[in-house]
Amino acid sequence: MSEIVYPVSLQANGGPLFVDGVWSGFVSFDTPGLKLTELEAVARYYYSLGYGYFCPTMVTASAEAYQANLPVFRAARDFDWGQGILPPHLEGPFFSPDCMGAHNSSLRQEPSVAFAQKLIDWSGGFLGFLTMAPERSGALETIRFLTAQGVGVSLGHMNPVVEEIQAALEAGATAFTHVLNAATRDKLSAKDLRMVAQFTDRRAWSMIIPDAVHVPAYAVQLMTQGKGPEKVIFVADESPLIGAPEGTEASLWGQRFSIRKDEGGRLRSYELSGSCTSLIECMNIAIEWGIPRDVVEAAVTTNAAAFLAPSLNRLSISFDEPPTHSPGVAFDGAAFVPGDRF
Repeated sequence: MSEIVYPVSLQANGGPLFVDGVWSGFVSFDTPGLKLTELEAVARYYYSLGYGYFCPTMVTASAEAYQANLPVFRAARDFDWGQGILPPHLEGPFFSPDCMGAHNSSLRQEPSVAFAQKLIDWSGGFLGFLTMAPERSGALETIRFLTAQGVGVSLGHMNPVVEEIQAALEAGATAFTHVLNAATRDKLSAKDLRMVAQFTDRRAWSMIIPDAVHVPAYAVQLMTQGKGPEKVIFVADESPLIGAPEGTEASLWGQRFSIRKDEGGRLRSYELSGSCTSLIECMNIAIEWGIPRDVVEAAVTTNAAAFLAPSLNRLSISFDEPPTHSPGVAFDGAAFVPGDRF
């Protein structure tokens, strides 16, 4: 039997609902009124794919949504099925107005300690990390505050100069969110160091989406070489529409999305709403691109855990024992497959 690996997804924005094995809708974690039963259904879907753990991700949301939904993630930890649910990732609301991606721009806020404190209070302290732009007024003060509370900060949806990236790292930020996506929209000059920092500065982990849609193979290969294998984290940025059949149309974040195949035959959402490719599929794409197996495994296990360590330690969450809620994945010589196949 091959060694079982329990991947950690840091950025799951929601997921599918099924009735008798047929897709029947989706759950978006930023929509107010999240129910435990919905969260359980999404969690069991990810576990069935081999995920060991995941951070529910709320994209830029309303105060109502944060107040209503953040306590649900903490409540899930009281159940056996909820032991794979990690403290959530808040992707927003402190973004650059020029780099919102698929997020609802009307819900964007400028960084502030006051609102960061509200997020902590609403979650009961059950927060993993927050993605934010470092160049906005109040950002450095907010980064210092969050990290002092044991909440990680990752830089993303941003348009800074390199000095602002450096200042944010010095203030306590320890990662970059989905490098090359929803960031640095204006044209890079020959002397621009912003992307160089994200690909090489080893003070911070860099997250990248190897789904063959968001970034090319070359970017992932350069990332693992430039940062070193211990500082790269693979994420899938799972869309709430992951698992939806071709032809599905849905409204999210004030926009309309449709699920179609691209020229390579891969299901994706138009426009992008995160990835419709699972983290396990992303791992296998990275293998196809020549990333060594041990590097792929570290990018979804030890590296992700190391980045999350401040919040995991604060909340006494440990990966010491193999989870009972998931089969994990094993490498069959060519690809990662759910562990229960062995």
